[in-house]
Amino acid sequence: MKDLKHLIYFENLLQEANNELVQQARAEGEHALGYTCYFVPETLLNLPGCFSSRLRAPNTGSIDVGTYYMSSKICSYTRSILERGIEGGYDYLDALLSSETCQMMHRGHEHFEILGLVKEKNPQFFMSMMDVPFSDEDFAVDHYEEQLRIKVLEPLHEVYGVDVSDDALRKAVAEHNEVRIITEIGDLRKAANPVITGYEFHVIQLVSQVCPHKRILPYLKQTLTELKHRKADPQPWFRVRLVVTGSEIDDPAFTKL
Repeated sequence: MKDLKHLIYFENLLQEANNELVQQARAEGEHALGYTCYFVPETLLNLPGCFSSRLRAPNTGSIDVGTYYMSSKICSYTRSILERGIEGGYDYLDALLSSETCQMMHRGHEHFEILGLVKEKNPQFFMSMMDVPFSDEDFAVDHYEEQLRIKVLEPLHEVYGVDVSDDALRKAVAEHNEVRIITEIGDLRKAANPVITGYEFHVIQLVSQVCPHKRILPYLKQTLTELKHRKADPQPWFRVRLVVTGSEIDDPAFTKL
């Protein structure tokens, strides 16, 4: 198939957390809000003047320092995040929002405070950790709503003056729903002979999480239009060789993969 127009650009955006689009947003005064867990609602991190940044540690080599602080028993993702934080890879952040859903990552985020990471570069940097219930019963929903208010909305308003009114929340939800274009792109994978490879889709999915939405969305829309007109390669055919009771038999039929 013909290469996607923006694929190389997408791949380059994934080479570091503080990528080109993140830098553009920060240069225009937008607040970068980091997170590592889907229990932290992406929508609320994209209120006016803010953008969400899902933390990754691309091109990680040694994680000896992260291991020193956390032990080898901790998952490598958590240790990589801490290692990159110690290296200064997340100094662009204005806040780090997290939840107590994973104790390993919880401990990793605590080290951002213990070691004073980011704070030295940005004195206003703050961390906030929510207590998220693992239930959808009414009392749990009420608790989750309260946690979002006191651990996300109120700190953003108090520290950075972010508009957290109902109108601002509804606008953020409406804008977030546009990113659901990812679902439409993913549905193209359901075809018998899809016009997008699994690798391409995962690259697109990742850039939608690590880049400011309003800046990556135009590229996603262009890519969807491109995919709708893209012609899939013919499926390959392979001769099947059967092994029956120790002897090989050539099957004259061909099997489509």
